[in-house]
Amino acid sequence: MIKITESPRDAMQSFRKILSLEDKIRYINALQKVGFDVIDVGSFVSPKSVPQMADTPELLKKINKDKSLSKISVLVGNSKYAKELAEYECVDYINYPFSISEKFQMKNLNKDILESEKEVDKIIDICINSGKEAVISIAAAFGNPYGDKWSPDILLDRVMYFYDKNIKHISLADTLAMSSSHIIGNVFTEAIIEFPEMNFNFHLHSKKEFALEKVEAALIAGCRSFDTVYGNMGGCPMTGSSPTANMDTLSFISWLGGRGETVYLDIEKLYDAVKIGEEIFREEVFATSPQIQ
Repeated sequence: MIKITESPRDAMQSFRKILSLEDKIRYINALQKVGFDVIDVGSFVSPKSVPQMADTPELLKKINKDKSLSKISVLVGNSKYAKELAEYECVDYINYPFSISEKFQMKNLNKDILESEKEVDKIIDICINSGKEAVISIAAAFGNPYGDKWSPDILLDRVMYFYDKNIKHISLADTLAMSSSHIIGNVFTEAIIEFPEMNFNFHLHSKKEFALEKVEAALIAGCRSFDTVYGNMGGCPMTGSSPTANMDTLSFISWLGGRGETVYLDIEKLYDAVKIGEEIFREEVFATSPQIQ
């Protein structure tokens, strides 16, 4: 069965105009009714770095989980933010981005690898004490554009590091949209064989014309969990280059249907959410999503 994490957080974080809290709440509560496995709703990070996410604490107070089976995930920039986030009952996953590129980790969080490892230890303790689950998003998982060394073995060594700390959820991100479907398929094949108990997720940034072939490579390799964003929007604002699009939700669902894969979503509720998204994101949606067949 395919699991989908819908990420309005990644859609909104690089949005040029600051969206109203009311619009964000309206959209996320509509997504709650669709049946996504996880909804990535926001982040606790420096408001100077990502001003769009500054209202995430207020947003979490307004999330309506009534009758929703979707889990709520929030990204954090450090353990101090994780401690604050752990106080919110509606939150299920605390997500920390950890790049195997030290240069990108400095760009993204202003921390080197050693400092980030210490943050992970603190976040794990916070999750244990609060009943939350830790998620590690490994940035630059499929290649390194910043000149740091990269290989599948380097990546798998890092996965082993987190596995030894009893972290069960790892998201592998092609943050800079630089990888090929061949590399993506090989990485997931090796990772899933070596760590069969790990829950691997694919966070893809890609030009639209290459997205589905990269998703197919991950799927064939055994990956069953994927991040999507309505309208292809978003991308990491810390890369130093223009953000590259996420995997479009409707394109992904239509593609899965064409392959005979089952996705347990309420399509009527999905289109209710899409209507709200079209209204809120009209200025930013740069790809027309297909109708679901």
